[in-house]
Amino acid sequence: MQRVQSLLPSLPETTLDFACALVLEQICNYCNLTEAPDGLTNTAALMVRGLVNGVQLENETMQPAAKGVSRGDTSFSFATAAEQLAALANSGDFLTDWKAQLNAYRKMRW
Repeated sequence: MQRVQSLLPSLPETTLDFACALVLEQICNYCNLTEAPDGLTNTAALMVRGLVNGVQLENETMQPAAKGVSRGDTSFSFATAAEQLAALANSGDFLTDWKAQLNAYRKMRW
């Protein structure tokens, strides 16, 4: 968390907590581990920064992503920052750049 705060000092702590938890969960799921190894601390911090930058959370004028549109009576709904983070993390692109680092810690699932 301290490394992430030094990389993204302007972000609220609650947003950083959520992004860190999301990245650690993704690392554990990808590597088939119960907790993230110490050797991936820097990688995890960079993944959090990439996740946050991917949805532009540090930009105060960030436009929320459209989640739903209706035509009949004109209805719009927008995704929250947390929903945008979760969607990005669940997409296949989130881990693409980090697979080389994560594969060294990956275990087979039985």
